[in-house]
Amino acid sequence: RMSQHLIVKKVTPEVEAQLSEWSHQKSVLAQIGPRIIRDYSTTINGRVYIHVAGATMVAAVFGFSVREKSNKRIDVDGVGGWEAVCEITRDGVSVGRGSGLVMDDEKMWSTRPQFARRAMASTRAAGRALRLFFGHMLPMLGDKVASTTVEEMPNEEE
Repeated sequence: RMSQHLIVKKVTPEVEAQLSEWSHQKSVLAQIGPRIIRDYSTTINGRVYIHVAGATMVAAVFGFSVREKSNKRIDVDGVGGWEAVCEITRDGVSVGRGSGLVMDDEKMWSTRPQFARRAMASTRAAGRALRLFFGHMLPMLGDKVASTTVEEMPNEEE
């Protein structure tokens, strides 16, 4: 009969360093989690949605950052808009990405200046990239915390 126990006879310095880093990250996340929920979230129908700024803090705890890769004016079936792509990086290396759109026919955005629409496309792209890469970690911040950033949620005014 095969044993279901794993016996580690020797932990290499690399593994020990990684375990120490993970322990530190978990500790930092536990410390900043309540602040992220308090200052960087919105509750919708009983679920807590973290803002992109809060999700960016979570990424930073683990050594990742978000950067805009591209942002351009687009046309989809005669409707103009902005499309942005953001990526998650670590040590300058891209490890994930997401895209976001703001279209000129969106009720909330149709009267806002172009620079604001362009910026929101980038924010949505960052939110998408963060959700795709870190979404499984956001619920660890607390009860009822969703894996989706608030910027990805449909606007109830539309």
